[in-house]
Amino acid sequence: MPVPDDSFCGRLRRERERRQIALASIAANTKISAGLFEALERGDVSRWPGGIYRRSFIRAYATAIGLDPDATTQEFLELFPDPDQVAAAAAKTPKFPATATPAVLRLTLAAPSSPFSAGRLLHTMRDRCAAVACDAGVVTAIATAVFVASGKFWLPFGVAMLGYYLGSILLLGNTPGVCLWAAPASRRPAKTSFVTTLRPRMAKAAISWFTGLTRSVAVSATPIDSSPDPRRPRSRSPA
Repeated sequence: MPVPDDSFCGRLRRERERRQIALASIAANTKISAGLFEALERGDVSRWPGGIYRRSFIRAYATAIGLDPDATTQEFLELFPDPDQVAAAAAKTPKFPATATPAVLRLTLAAPSSPFSAGRLLHTMRDRCAAVACDAGVVTAIATAVFVASGKFWLPFGVAMLGYYLGSILLLGNTPGVCLWAAPASRRPAKTSFVTTLRPRMAKAAISWFTGLTRSVAVSATPIDSSPDPRRPRSRSPA
């Protein structure tokens, strides 16, 4: 197949013919087979060796026909790359399967927490009454102990209530009654435990104790009438 005159190989052949240099003369001077140069002018370098020999052959041909060997070698390697260098570059390139999915980096941003979150809640009225009875029983017991010692009830009762609630919220975050009867939100339903069985009994006992304590306080606060009963017969002293 003829090579166009304006192509790289055609320009080499045209320049050689213009200078009237025979391929046999070039082969004799360079000790390179004339068939390789003839194939070069046809654009066929399939039989050319690779590596340094490939470069030296094209430089020798360019020098023989009066062309710049560096420029000619560079253009030759751009058109006909060295097979050894192409294989080495292909071996260094990592091979990925065609069906491989590229890795995707995903960032999950945490939702901003609410400034207020509900704590323990008492959902049933029974638990609420039990918590009230527990807290009220503790406060009343403290006030009663001070009343027995000092004879005053309402002032110790108010002080005990204020200290009880302030101290429990400061230390526990809630009142002891709520902490005792409220279940954590994240707790899973479990089997019936000793605490679950004991809670109703404690609630009944706390309510009964609070009712009896209220009655006893009311009775102790009632003034005792020391006047004699007119309907009761007086006892006669022996003469």
